[in-house]
Amino acid sequence: MISDVSSNLHTFFVPQMEQLGMKEQPSRHGSLSMRDDEFGRGLLWAHSIGENCLYTFHEFSINEQTRLVEFPDDYVCVTSMTDCSARLCPVQSRYLRERNILSFRQKGGAVSFDLMPNEYHRSYTLCMTPNFFDELPGLTDSERETLVSYLCSCDTNTHSSEIGDALESMGHSWAMSVGGACFCEGRMKEIVARLLDDAIKANCDDPREPSTEEKRLAREAQMMIDARYAEKITLQSIANELFVGRTRLCEVFREQMGLCVAEYLRDVRMDEARKLLETTDLKAAEISRLVGYAHQSSFTDAFRRQFGITPSQWRDNNIQSKVASS
Repeated sequence: MISDVSSNLHTFFVPQMEQLGMKEQPSRHGSLSMRDDEFGRGLLWAHSIGENCLYTFHEFSINEQTRLVEFPDDYVCVTSMTDCSARLCPVQSRYLRERNILSFRQKGGAVSFDLMPNEYHRSYTLCMTPNFFDELPGLTDSERETLVSYLCSCDTNTHSSEIGDALESMGHSWAMSVGGACFCEGRMKEIVARLLDDAIKANCDDPREPSTEEKRLAREAQMMIDARYAEKITLQSIANELFVGRTRLCEVFREQMGLCVAEYLRDVRMDEARKLLETTDLKAAEISRLVGYAHQSSFTDAFRRQFGITPSQWRDNNIQSKVASS
């Protein structure tokens, strides 16, 4: 039943089950649901392997076009699926074939896609939350980062057939088996071990010298701040999206950039605020909102600490400088 699946994993399958009108069936492990009528025919099994990993098996075909809307949390997945299912994923569709073994990262938020009549969908998938990677035993931070980076950047169908075989062996027949939970946990560990070995081999650098991964991590955090400084962005939200711990992100960013994440975010916001003060007539309250501050007083305090004067004083000085030079 749904209640047997860890609640923080419900966003990965419950919306599909509800929108496709599937009804839960008795099962020993996880949530097993089915539908077989004029709308279509299908089956969905979802089984949590711990608190941060979900295995799902989908198989369905419908008779009328249907739009699905989901709001999943951040996750990385590895999956074996048909071409119809793979076209709905953020992967290179030109590489698709009948059986596709692929991995990708899905950012949290609204996701929608259309299911077309008479398409055959089948998938065997492991969904892993950011916390899943933190809990992997015996790995260094660099090795965890290498694994996540590998899963997020692999081209379609570059994973070995053994990965697909292991995923497909965990099908819905285990929902009613006494040993289903033990079998799926063992297969999950086998898959992660194979993926980790593949990731280390694919990494051009010696995994004991993680400079490339550190540069990538710092660069992605920097790009995120540069693009989204106006949003309510925090160290924790950046770390979550990059599938890394806060402490690790702080250490790497400071080492690569020479300042901490909060200092870089402040510098970007202050630089943009300075430009707006010099080139527009916007009020300070509006500028504070545009550069990511919810309260004008917080913006004014930050600006004074950065430049030694208030935003209004900066604008007055800039106007006087222009007048003097004209």
